[in-house]
Amino acid sequence: MFNKFLHKFKKKIPGFVFYSGGLFASVIFFALVTLTPLSNIFVSFLKNDLFFMIEKENPDKFSINTNKILLNLSFPRINNARDFENIPVVNNINPPETTEPEKDYIYNPYENIPVADDDSILSTYDLYAYYQSINGVKIEDATFDKDIEIPADYYKITPSNYSSQKTKTPKLLINNQTYFDINNDNFNEYISKPYPINSFDPKKKDEPVVLILNTHSTESYVEDGTSYYSPPFTAERTTDTNKNVVLIASQLRKKLEEYNIPVIQSSKLHDAVSYRDSYTRSLETMNEYLQKYPSIKYIIDVHRDSMIAADGEKFKPTIKINGKDCSQVMIVVGTDEGGGYHPNWRDNLTFAVYLQQKMNDKYPMLARPINLRNARFNQHTTKGTIILEVGSCGSSFSEALCAADLFGECFAEMILEQN
Repeated sequence: MFNKFLHKFKKKIPGFVFYSGGLFASVIFFALVTLTPLSNIFVSFLKNDLFFMIEKENPDKFSINTNKILLNLSFPRINNARDFENIPVVNNINPPETTEPEKDYIYNPYENIPVADDDSILSTYDLYAYYQSINGVKIEDATFDKDIEIPADYYKITPSNYSSQKTKTPKLLINNQTYFDINNDNFNEYISKPYPINSFDPKKKDEPVVLILNTHSTESYVEDGTSYYSPPFTAERTTDTNKNVVLIASQLRKKLEEYNIPVIQSSKLHDAVSYRDSYTRSLETMNEYLQKYPSIKYIIDVHRDSMIAADGEKFKPTIKINGKDCSQVMIVVGTDEGGGYHPNWRDNLTFAVYLQQKMNDKYPMLARPINLRNARFNQHTTKGTIILEVGSCGSSFSEALCAADLFGECFAEMILEQN
C-alpha cells in the first residue's frame, strides 16, 4: 500500500524536487541530533535512563529528571545526565537546597568521585592533606614564582611533582623500559619476596657495609634561588667536588654514619677524562673496594637526572617536605636484557622495592617510580647495588642535599630493620 502511494506521489512532483527535499530534511535532522542540545538529551536518556532501566529489569524505577533536562539544554557540552549522581532523582524543576552524601563515602571536590578506601584516587592536594593527617609529614608543592619575569634569551626552570602517586596508600610504581613482564599490576609481588641481602654486624666499624660513589661524578646543580638560565641547553657539570654530586654522596654518607651504618665513600671523578668510559672506570673502583672490603653488601651510585624540553625549559622533580624544598629521587635498576652478565638482577629489584616501600611509608612522594632498564649499570657486583638519581639539572644544591638526608634516613632504617 505504502509503495503504491509513494509511486503516485512521485509522479505528481518533479524527481529532483522530491530527492532534494528528502536530502534537505535528512541534513536538518542530522544537524539537530548531532549539533544541538537535543543530541545530549537523546544520548543521555537512551544511554543512561533507558539502558539503566533495561539492565536493572525494574521499569517501575524509571523516571524523568527535569532538572537534568534543563541542565543539558543550558550546557550542551554536558553529555551525561547521570554525571551528578550524588543529586537524588526528583520530578520537579527546583533542585533540593542540600544534598546528603552517601554514608561511608567522602566527597572529593577535585576528582568528582567517591573516595571509599585506600585504593581510591585522590587529587594531589587531597593527598597532601591526607598524608599529613596520617603520619604528620607536611607535603606541599615546591616553591615556584609563576609570575617571575624571564629575561630575553633565557629559559625557565619549572618544579613539578613526579611521584605519580594518586592513592591514599602510596603505591609501588615502576617505569619499565624493558620487555620483561613487570608492571604496576604485578609489581607488588616483589615486596612479598624474601629480602635478598644477608645480615651484617653494625658494631664492626672496620668492615664497611655500604659503598657510595658516583659514576658520573661531574654532574652538578644550579645555585639556590635560580628560576631561569641562559643557553646552551646543557646540564651543569664541574670537577669541583663541592659543587657536584660528590657533595650529595658525602651528605648521604654522613646521614648513614648518624645511624652507625659502616659506610665508605669513593670521591673519584670517573667521568672527568671520558664520559663514555665512566662506567668502566667506576666498575674498576667497585671491584677494588669489594676486594679490599668483602663485607660490602650495598653500593649506591649517586647520579643527577637531566630533564630539558626541546624548547630549552628545564624541569626539576621537587616537592616541599615539612616546609623545605626537596628534590625527588629515582632508583634505577639494571637487567641483563642488554646482554651484560647480570643473573641476579631480580634480587637488586627486590632490594629496590623494599627501599621504595620504606620511602613511601616515611616520606610519601619523595620517590619517583622505579626505573627498570635493559643495561646492567655495574649492578651485577652486589645484590644491593642501585643507581640513585637525585633531582635533575634544574635542581638546586639545597634541594638535592635535602633529598640525600631524607633518603639516607629511609635507607638506614630499612637495612637495620632487615638486618
